[in-house]
Amino acid sequence: MAPLVEVSWLAVGEVAVLAAGAWALFAELCTAREGSLLGFATGERGRRIARLLFALSLPAFGLSHFIYIRETTAMVPSWLPFRSGWAYLTGAGHTAAGVGLLLSISPRRAAAMEAAMLTIFTGLVWVPAVSSVKASQNDWSELVLSWAIARRRGW
Repeated sequence: MAPLVEVSWLAVGEVAVLAAGAWALFAELCTAREGSLLGFATGERGRRIARLLFALSLPAFGLSHFIYIRETTAMVPSWLPFRSGWAYLTGAGHTAAGVGLLLSISPRRAAAMEAAMLTIFTGLVWVPAVSSVKASQNDWSELVLSWAIARRRGW
């Protein structure tokens, strides 16, 4: 509805990452019979499609860190020095992980880096947020989303 508003792309990226994880599980666990309509979604081909979907969604995460730098910096714990530097660094990290996966430049390392970043985010940002008296529905949603994305490693 608003293609020039980056948060729209971030939302698409978040849903696409979860869909990629589900697709990767489906591709790994299901076998399709010869000539099946779902044959393209299983096996190695299905895993490649899931990896591509995952890779294409990560730059939206990185871009949101740059466009919404003030909001991202505010999420960095106040006890960390150079808070805006961390916001820029993690934005670059999301983008680099997406490019690494997309171009097959150390794809396992790129996926592991993304998972590690999101695991750290979950622990430093979202666990304290939901533990506070002022926890919102958005805080809980982001906690579950970060945790779910961080669980899929080894693309």
